[in-house]
Amino acid sequence: MKLGFAEEYTSNVKLDEELILNSKTGIVLNSGIHPYITVDNLLHFLPSIDIQFNQYESWKTYNNYSESRNRADVVIFNDMMYQCLVDGTTGVQPDANSNKWLLTNKESLVIKSWIEKVKDKAISDLYLSKRLINSQYIYENGESNVNLPNNYSGWVFESKGSDYITITLNEISVQATTTNPISLYVINQGKLVDTLTLHPKNGELFFEEINYSFSKPGRWIFAIDSREVKSNFGWVDELKYDGFICYPVTGIGNSPESSNFTYNNVSNGFGFNVSVSLNSETYIKYNFQNLNSYVKACFEYMTLLMFSANSHQRSNRTENGINKDMLLVETKDLDANTSVKRYFHELKEAKKVIQKSFDTQIGYEGGFDVEVISV
Repeated sequence: MKLGFAEEYTSNVKLDEELILNSKTGIVLNSGIHPYITVDNLLHFLPSIDIQFNQYESWKTYNNYSESRNRADVVIFNDMMYQCLVDGTTGVQPDANSNKWLLTNKESLVIKSWIEKVKDKAISDLYLSKRLINSQYIYENGESNVNLPNNYSGWVFESKGSDYITITLNEISVQATTTNPISLYVINQGKLVDTLTLHPKNGELFFEEINYSFSKPGRWIFAIDSREVKSNFGWVDELKYDGFICYPVTGIGNSPESSNFTYNNVSNGFGFNVSVSLNSETYIKYNFQNLNSYVKACFEYMTLLMFSANSHQRSNRTENGINKDMLLVETKDLDANTSVKRYFHELKEAKKVIQKSFDTQIGYEGGFDVEVISV
């Protein structure tokens, strides 16, 4: 998802290639918005950069500046400024490879910093920052010694309704009747992803901190070699949990990843402390551009607020043809067709779109009505 500007000829400053867009390559922030918002006005009101960037050094490793936002990933080479485009770039001269370095300037960096602030507000207002959906313990206090069947025994965890979530097993308990460490195999779609180590307490209901997170599609199996455990064979309702499904399984095979696992619905000595959160990074990556109208309304509203506050005291609004009273109307009046009214309208519509992406377990109870009043 790219945010940038169409060429408008309001400033002699040439923005870098990352910022120059059209409607086919990203969200064009200066198209179809308030005429006060031009590149020239932005550069008059945003802070000036007096920071001196480091010279390029061939032995250093540089990372993608758009992700890192670390000034160390912007360098000076032959009196020109470049930003790194690829993580782990070492020994590649900035003027030698346009796939790894982008020719830029301080003005472009200032505008990119402002765009990042707008994105942060847009994501926050849509409740797309990391958000907890569910957190709970799943366990029984087993009392009877039971030999688990077949070669492997464990539990499956799957997302329910949407793959835009991350499941975290904060703690795991296995009431194995031993004090020896045991291996916990993590399997996803027929591949052994990890092998964790658990430390049972001879049948005691003991929760060990794991903090293991996963989000890829498919069944995630957490299994051990079948052995004696404490269990009551309690009934398991795999559909009762918000945002995810989980249920016990047993496996037959020579290795955990090649085994054939079958479902059952009785407990088997496992216990879990589970958290489920919205995986906003993946959702935003693939869907943010579909919220074009909202993103532009958010950019317009925040920029006019910035013009109104003139927080960096860099420009005389009158000299820039910007009327302070007009800014007040645009950012406060909810009755006329103003920037603030358009912002709240587009925010409400965007939330309705997001609601359709998730099941009712993950969605927002009570709908998305936004109540606003005039200031």
